[in-house]
Amino acid sequence: MRIFQVITVSEYGGAQTIVANLVEALAPEHELFILYGGNGEAWKKLEGKFTGIRLNDHRKGVSWKDLGLFFKLLYYRLKYKPDVIHLHSSKMGVLGRLAFSKKKTVYTVHGFDSVRKAYPRYLAVEKKLKDRAFRIVGVSRYDVEALAEEDITRNVALVYNGVSDVYHSHCDLYTPMMHLLRGIKKKYPKIVMCISRLSKQKKFDLFVDIAAQMPQYAFVWIGNKEPIEGMPANVFCLGETHAAHCCLHYADMFILPSNYEGLPMSMLEALAMEKPVVASAVGGIPEVLDGRNGFAVENTTENFCQKIEHILSDDKVQKSMSQHARLTYLSNFTVGKMIDGYLAIFNQIEQNNK
Repeated sequence: MRIFQVITVSEYGGAQTIVANLVEALAPEHELFILYGGNGEAWKKLEGKFTGIRLNDHRKGVSWKDLGLFFKLLYYRLKYKPDVIHLHSSKMGVLGRLAFSKKKTVYTVHGFDSVRKAYPRYLAVEKKLKDRAFRIVGVSRYDVEALAEEDITRNVALVYNGVSDVYHSHCDLYTPMMHLLRGIKKKYPKIVMCISRLSKQKKFDLFVDIAAQMPQYAFVWIGNKEPIEGMPANVFCLGETHAAHCCLHYADMFILPSNYEGLPMSMLEALAMEKPVVASAVGGIPEVLDGRNGFAVENTTENFCQKIEHILSDDKVQKSMSQHARLTYLSNFTVGKMIDGYLAIFNQIEQNNK
């Protein structure tokens, strides 16, 4: 099959990781193309496994320039005649469903609340285009149910996100960031880590409030683009890095405060790395955290602090939850399970279009 993966931007992130994993897994037997905006940071390690087509500069916002982007998609449709088109992000979900054949198009919704809550004015567009795809994929039961609430049901499927088994991945433990983490580890008995970009979606303010209430532990944030001043003494914002999951070697647990989510990849990587998780009870997170591997909690400082202390104050509890975290990953969220879900859809498209 000739498969297009089409995505708005190519900075490191959850949707970009899914694209990279799909390309990695499918490239040996299929012809893969990535059509993207930005500089292609997320595909740097995939050399030789795909044909990259840079569509434009990094641009998430909507503007008149998107008319040119639409015509580019039409051009590449005619030039390469893809068998399957897989769209990621709401912007490409709109442009792609207009530019490509609906009989060959799969659109993955990476958290439907990113439309319903963050940009509700675009909800009417999603409803209008609900039949312009062979499948609309939700990455959690929450997303599938949210789509149904908006009467988007006919062609919807569930494929949980999956991540590579980072527990066994090679990590360079001698980078400057790893040196910083070793220094923090010497000063504090436990490290609580969050790996996420800084955005309105993520509740960095809550992260800082939690840290201020728990000065006995180090709180490390990986993913800020710029230095952040004025933090409590136990808060360390270390910036961006490739293969951020390697930093989890130094973490005792993972937290993710957020306003909305689909099914966060960083959380799944933490589970794969045998780290208990406390995260906001939004999106698909409560489907994953069951009290044995971690906790999904309401967005209050008290709730987070209570569960963090429950895990870190008792070594037996921490060890048991760490083991269950790893088992949760192996049972439900491997990249292989995700690939099987998408490949079943792609094969159905191919059969229907013969």
